[in-house]
Amino acid sequence: MLRTWQDVIVKWRLLPDDLTIDPRDALQHTNRGRSALVDGRLDEALAEFEAAASMRPDPLNRVGVGDVFLARGAWRMAEENYRVALLGGGVGALLAQVGLALVQIGKGNAAGAVADLELLVADRPEDQTLRYYLASAWFSAAEQCRSRTADDVLVITSEAQLRICADAATRILALKTGDEELHRGATQLLAEVDAGRRWTWSPEGIAVSLAVLTVALGMITVVAGGLLDNIVLVFIGVTAGAALLYGIVHRFRRQTWYRRATEMAPHIVKQGV
Repeated sequence: MLRTWQDVIVKWRLLPDDLTIDPRDALQHTNRGRSALVDGRLDEALAEFEAAASMRPDPLNRVGVGDVFLARGAWRMAEENYRVALLGGGVGALLAQVGLALVQIGKGNAAGAVADLELLVADRPEDQTLRYYLASAWFSAAEQCRSRTADDVLVITSEAQLRICADAATRILALKTGDEELHRGATQLLAEVDAGRRWTWSPEGIAVSLAVLTVALGMITVVAGGLLDNIVLVFIGVTAGAALLYGIVHRFRRQTWYRRATEMAPHIVKQGV
């Protein structure tokens, strides 16, 4: 889902300050539509943008109509209007491209939106608005990739999810959008990734007990072989102890994310990637 209402409306900042002014009534409808959209008066915004669109074929009006449908979660209708605006070219087409990326996020394909927005940012790397949308898309990708419990808790349950979350947090921080919420969310996500990569014993009690017992038996066998001057017994003690210790580490040593995923498995209602 879209991160905030801001995601719907902030793309209008992409309009240049010196955009050609149309003195006709259509422009008045467009301006009233934008004001209504920013204020969240969606019925009024839709009526104004449609009125403007009936007077002149400006792609910005189709973007406005698409934004209303986007805000209402009507992904198909939003996409149809953005694609019409895309054909008009110019700044309207740029807004439409951002709108189409938001539709992908709304439909659960934030990874696709990230790919498209990365291309836009590559063309206009200094554009703060585009960097904001890319960071927001990465944030959504990190949300959508993770598994989810019945009470809406996000849980990392695979290596792929851990990697995507790490990439998302790193990229968001690198984009330097100036958005405090995004920065805070990325910092917390990176801390979760770092904590998830730490190694732990699972189950801890059994693993530690077996490790101590294996080391003790290995040492006893080696000492006994030395006392008996039996090189074979020493070799058996060393190799068997090493093999058993490796087996214990392989069986019981897990990263923290895996341990938590196992604990939360009964509560997962939606699996991530």
